Amino acid sequence: EIEEGNVYALVGESGSGKSTIGKIIVGLLAPSKGSVEIESVDLFREPDADKVDRIRSDIQMIFQDPYASLNPRWKVRDIINEPVTSRGGDANGLAEKLLEQVGLAAADAGKYPHEFSGGQRQRICIARALASEPKLIVCDEPTSALDVSVQAQVLNLMTDLREDFGLTYLFISHDLTVVRHMADTIGVLYLGRLVEEAPRDALFETPKHPYTQLLLEAAPKLDG
Repeated sequence: EIEEGNVYALVGESGSGKSTIGKIIVGLLAPSKGSVEIESVDLFREPDADKVDRIRSDIQMIFQDPYASLNPRWKVRDIINEPVTSRGGDANGLAEKLLEQVGLAAADAGKYPHEFSGGQRQRICIARALASEPKLIVCDEPTSALDVSVQAQVLNLMTDLREDFGLTYLFISHDLTVVRHMADTIGVLYLGRLVEEAPRDALFETPKHPYTQLLLEAAPKLDG
């Protein structure tokens, strides 16, 4: 369960099922069992297609690799506007406005993805995710492909946008330093099962499950 306005971090080692859960929530994969309910609507069993469509437009995803998740043949303006134009909406001036909100220039809308660094590309991905005015954004390791200094900039931007737009994040990560900076609540995934769930400070100070304790012990420490 993710409370509205919160950041829920899903942590665990590679292959534990974090990204699979994220893809199921946004509809890229169907669940083999269980359900996904947002605002009491079951996205995979609700017979009213319009109701599901309305909820789906409230969900977006920021992918792990900013190089693979942007179409190299499209200009940035078209990439950002697509979530709106594909639903028949008016995206006039939207890309320029969102680019400025994520710390880029309005003029960047006329460029192609190859003209940007990794951190700038991830800002474009964030602008695209914001275009449809979502309520929930699934962030699948959004900074793991970036340099550490750039990671901090992107994470601070995401924190600011959360406050400005009233967003809810599902934040998928294996980096406990990042999770400690971002999360309100943390769920620990082990072999596809949620083995522990706790508020951030409680989880770091008194981890209950042996796997959570191992994860925290494996994290690099400056005084280690």
